[in-house]
Amino acid sequence: MTRTIRFLLLLFAVSVVAQQKQITGELSAIRVDGLHKIKVPHTIRSYSKQDISDLRIWDSKGNQTPYFVYPGDQETEISNFSEFEIISKTNIPDTSATYIFKNPNDKIENAVLSIANYQGYKRYSLQGSNDQKQWFGLVNSQNLYAIKSTTKTSVYKVINFPLCSYKYLKIIFDDSNSLPINLLKIGTANTKLIKSPSEEISVMTTNISELTSEKKTRIHVVFENPEIINQVSFNVIEPKLYNRKARMYTLKTRKVKHQEETYEQQISTFAIRSDATNHFPVSSFFEKEVYIEIENQDNPKLTFSSVEFFQTPLYVAADLKQNETYTVSSGDIKLNKPNYDISYFKNHISENLPEVNIVSVNYNQDEGSELKENIPFWQQSWFMWVCIGFAALMIAYFASGLLKDLKQENSI
Repeated sequence: MTRTIRFLLLLFAVSVVAQQKQITGELSAIRVDGLHKIKVPHTIRSYSKQDISDLRIWDSKGNQTPYFVYPGDQETEISNFSEFEIISKTNIPDTSATYIFKNPNDKIENAVLSIANYQGYKRYSLQGSNDQKQWFGLVNSQNLYAIKSTTKTSVYKVINFPLCSYKYLKIIFDDSNSLPINLLKIGTANTKLIKSPSEEISVMTTNISELTSEKKTRIHVVFENPEIINQVSFNVIEPKLYNRKARMYTLKTRKVKHQEETYEQQISTFAIRSDATNHFPVSSFFEKEVYIEIENQDNPKLTFSSVEFFQTPLYVAADLKQNETYTVSSGDIKLNKPNYDISYFKNHISENLPEVNIVSVNYNQDEGSELKENIPFWQQSWFMWVCIGFAALMIAYFASGLLKDLKQENSI
């Protein structure tokens, strides 16, 4: 009996370990100390929790590296640049560089800096004055990130600060721990934030069938792994004019009166029209298979050149060290969201950060296994069978004891 109980405990431990589906990867080379944004590719998100709370970053010594979910990846587009007058420039080697410029407007809350390409980031402070004698603080110790362009020799960076009416502004760059930057111009411009493009998710199979009696077209899409989808796009070849209602859904199962039944869980509805782009945002879902039904009524069916699916990029930000090696792991559904101090400062990061990528992704789980939702272990099938087996053994144990007692009584 003791051996049997030990075997059950071992089976329980093996079952728990089997649920740990680890995915690992490495970060590309870190060129400079400081905050970096790290894109979490869909190949990792497919095996992680939807909120990636099981994601961990490790340094070469096996210590966790804190991170927070980066609020977005946006680039700033500049137009109609108008230059401010720079009144003075002061440079103290290995200490600081100071630029005083005149504010031509009644009020001001941002400035655009034109900076020659620079590898790294630069810390700065900003002060304001009306007489260039008494100065008051506006920005204390902020950072400029990603001060380089891949296509031009200089880059525009927007610095934001509290709305003020100071006639003169002074920006001070900290050169005590880094080389000075080459500030070319200061001015104002029309700025526009441009979101980075969504990532297209490849499809393993697409099966299009006609439901003649229902006057509908059904598209059954299967991804290689469960994917988070945020957008869908239809490219229609013919007919030339069309206006069709469509809905997207997935198949789910539920128990009704102790029996399992399959039902359709609707995700989104939309109208596919010849006078529109037919690129739709959809309610975010995490599935391996999805269905789309299109109402044709009495019209000819739509002919598609492609149906495409997209995922909104997800980034995390971490403070990384130059020449350090980092690994990333995910896929352990037992892990909860980490509590890092760095998350309290994420709202202070407004600049684009230098980017590193997750490379050399390895899947350390059985092929064909899929990450399920974060279901408590006591609701999972393996736990139920362990309990049933344990209960059966306990019943057998007490039954055997009862039989022995009966035999002893009969012998007396």
